[in-house]
Amino acid sequence: MSGLDNTSWTVRAVTGNTTLTNNDYLLLVSPGSATVVITLPDATTIQPGRNFIVRRDATATNIVQLARSGSNLINGSASNFAVGSAGAVGSAELYTDGTNWFTLGTSV
Repeated sequence: MSGLDNTSWTVRAVTGNTTLTNNDYLLLVSPGSATVVITLPDATTIQPGRNFIVRRDATATNIVQLARSGSNLINGSASNFAVGSAGAVGSAELYTDGTNWFTLGTSV
């Protein structure tokens, strides 16, 4: 739990590029007029096992991408990871092993 009272998730809504922080848990993204890039924290600075959920709004027509920071990889790749497709709800749950990022589950 990363909620302020340790009994709930911290929820943040964004419409533009942002970087996930230790205060985030669930990020609701509604991309407006362009692709939205969500930058993950450097995995080496986050406690292993830490996870985040990023959810893309179905009403938007633009893409949400997860971007790595530093030399961290996402699922073993240096490429950005797309969350959902235009016009559809999409989500990704990510976790770190203290070195890299992995998707635990995704939906499109």
